[in-house]
Amino acid sequence: MIIFGLTGKNAAGKGTVANILMEKGFVYHSLSDTLRDELKLLNREETRENLIGIGNKLREEGGPGVLADKLIGKLNSENNHIVDSIRNPLEVDSLREKSSSHEFMLIAVDADARLRYERLCSRSRIGDTDSWEIFVEQEKQEENNDDPNKQQLSKTMILADYNIDNSGTLADLKQQVKNIISEL
Repeated sequence: MIIFGLTGKNAAGKGTVANILMEKGFVYHSLSDTLRDELKLLNREETRENLIGIGNKLREEGGPGVLADKLIGKLNSENNHIVDSIRNPLEVDSLREKSSSHEFMLIAVDADARLRYERLCSRSRIGDTDSWEIFVEQEKQEENNDDPNKQQLSKTMILADYNIDNSGTLADLKQQVKNIISEL
């Protein structure tokens, strides 16, 4: 059994990769769903800033791998799984160590920044910005942080077993995912 973890920059195509894997029978999970649930409990709006803030708070209280730790119990089945929205290297460590009945492989998804911004604007997801300047600033905040309890996307992406460049077509993306699966 396999668990594919997905990491990558905002609007790079992680959700599309997840959809391709779900078509192959993988069961979907997202660390961001834990954050959304927490925001609902606190009766707070689902904005990108609030998602980041609650994630940082949970990591400060429960350690950098807490979001992955909360999910581990859902991964102990006979299915292949996807874990989306991995943004901290210690979440990767936790999934590698604690998913003993499955092999864990991390996939990093990226694309050109302008292309990602265009995708973000076209998807109209709650919490997404329509400002290039804010998009760039949010990226800086997510990529590198010295605090291990915060998002460290650059350090997380370095840990990837596979890298996907999603700057091309959907057919290109599907082929890259197919190539990864066929290697296993």
